[in-house]
Amino acid sequence: MGIFNLHKEKYDITFISKEGSGHFAKPILVELEKKYTVQYLYPKHKYQYNHWQVKGDIIWVEWAHKFAREVSKKKWKHKKVIVRLHRYEIDTMYMDSIKWENIDLLIFVNPELEAQFKSKFDINIESITIPNAIDISQFSYTMPTKENTLLSYSLNFDYRKGYKKLIELFYKIVQINPDFRLTIAAQYSINREMEYYINECKEYIVKNRLQEVVNLHIINNDNEILDLLNDHNAIISYSESESFHYSFAEGLLSGLEGFCKNWQEFDLECFWKDWCFDNEQDFIRAILKWRNASIEDRITRSKKNREYIINNYSSSVISNVYEEILFFK
Repeated sequence: MGIFNLHKEKYDITFISKEGSGHFAKPILVELEKKYTVQYLYPKHKYQYNHWQVKGDIIWVEWAHKFAREVSKKKWKHKKVIVRLHRYEIDTMYMDSIKWENIDLLIFVNPELEAQFKSKFDINIESITIPNAIDISQFSYTMPTKENTLLSYSLNFDYRKGYKKLIELFYKIVQINPDFRLTIAAQYSINREMEYYINECKEYIVKNRLQEVVNLHIINNDNEILDLLNDHNAIISYSESESFHYSFAEGLLSGLEGFCKNWQEFDLECFWKDWCFDNEQDFIRAILKWRNASIEDRITRSKKNREYIINNYSSSVISNVYEEILFFK
């Protein structure tokens, strides 16, 4: 959809997000569109946004950055304005430049972020934490096998994902039992920092002779992610910073077992309590225990994993929360 979407004079919701950055909200909006009309504004720069473009009774601004600042410059008398803060925004200049008195509700995706915001800023604003949502129709269930295959993936080979530390942990695991395999997958980036990081990972793999058991996979399209999920039996995360952790949720939804590092910037136990580990020793112990699980136990567990995501983070469940917040409060 284009920037203006002027073919309708009135909408229930106007969704505003920088071009290319509205993907986290998409599963929720798709569900809401079954009952409500949504206008999409995707400006690239602030000068492409104007107040007169907004046709919705509710204004949803994705990310608490420059477009939240632009929207907040006006006091919207007959509209409800919500802003969704994901993570990085809390440490930017936008926290001081947004006119919070013109925002009706600030939505967080992690309760620790909400607590951090309240402790850091003396701002009187109504707020709530609502987790992100998963489009369950995109991820099918695959019956697990006895293979001890671990998968970790993300958009880029970002050092914050902890891939080198994960490889170091995996080295310790294969010293105990060598029949594990690890795939780390992401898109290749021309970003120098990321390029340097992936080269560090490659050098460590070669140095420790892990070429036969660790695969760094370059993702070229989204369909490859689905194939990787079908070809592995566990999703593993050693990330340094996650506010929700989409790839982990997608792994559990696909029926994989889960192992999540929980000594990071934000505590993920509120989301992934049954799959979180607070230290390396427990992390390794759990993986080795999983290796010895019967195929029957793996199947039972995998079905529960998928059911957990469907019942708690599916787009239909989360969109119901948004509907209540947006239209009935």
